[in-house]
Amino acid sequence: MKKAIPSLITCLAILAGCMSIAASVKYNLTLAGYFILIAALFDFLDGMFARLLGAITAFGKQLDSLADAVNFGVAPAMIVFRLMMDSLQNHPEIEGFAFNVFYCSPFIIVIFSILRLAKFNVDVTQTKSFKGLPTPATALFVSSLGIFSENQSNLPLKELTGNIWFLLFVIMILSLLMVTGISMFSLKLENLSLKNNWLRYVFLVSSLIIIIFLGTSGITLVIILYIILSIVMNLIQMKI
Repeated sequence: MKKAIPSLITCLAILAGCMSIAASVKYNLTLAGYFILIAALFDFLDGMFARLLGAITAFGKQLDSLADAVNFGVAPAMIVFRLMMDSLQNHPEIEGFAFNVFYCSPFIIVIFSILRLAKFNVDVTQTKSFKGLPTPATALFVSSLGIFSENQSNLPLKELTGNIWFLLFVIMILSLLMVTGISMFSLKLENLSLKNNWLRYVFLVSSLIIIIFLGTSGITLVIILYIILSIVMNLIQMKI
C-alpha cells in the first residue's frame, strides 16, 4: 500500500498540470501559473515520500517522467501560446509563413522538454547534478511570466510579456538550456556540511530573500540565479 502513495501524489501533480492547461484555455494565466507551482510542489513531494517510504520503483520513475511531460512541458507551453496569440494581435503585418512560425513556436518547449526527460531517463550519471536545465525550472520560469502578464502593478514586466520577440527569445533560450551539456546543480542535500553544500545554501537563502520581497513575481529571478550559479560552478570546476 505504501508504494502507491508516491504514485498517488504524482497523479495529483498531473491533475494540477491539466488544470493549468484548462486555465490557459480560459485565458486565466495567473491561475495557470499557480497550478504549475502546485504541480511542482507535488513533484517534489512524490520523490520525497518515495525515498522516505522506501517505495522507489521503476513504475514510479516512468509515471513521474510522463507527469513531467504534461506539467512542465505542455502546461507552460500553453501559457506562452496564449501570450504569443495576444501579442500577435498587435502585429497585423505579420502573416503567412512568419505568422505560422510565431504561432507554433511555443510548442518547441514541449518538444525540448520531452527530449530533456528522455535524456535524463537514460543517463545514470545525473544523480548529484543535472545536465541541462531541469524541466521544472523551465516551467516555473514560464509560470511567473503568466502571472506577470496579468499583474497590473508591474507594468514594465507586463509589457515585456506582450512582446513577441521577447517571447520567442525566452522559448529558444529555455529550450536550448534544457538539452545543453552544462551541469546544473541539484538541490538534494546528502549532508548538512557547509563545505559540500555552500552553493546550494547560497541559492536557497538568496531565493528565500527574493520570494519574501517579490512574492511569486520573484520566481523569474530565482531561476535566472539558478542558471548563473550553475554556470559559475562549471567555471570553478574547469579551473580546478
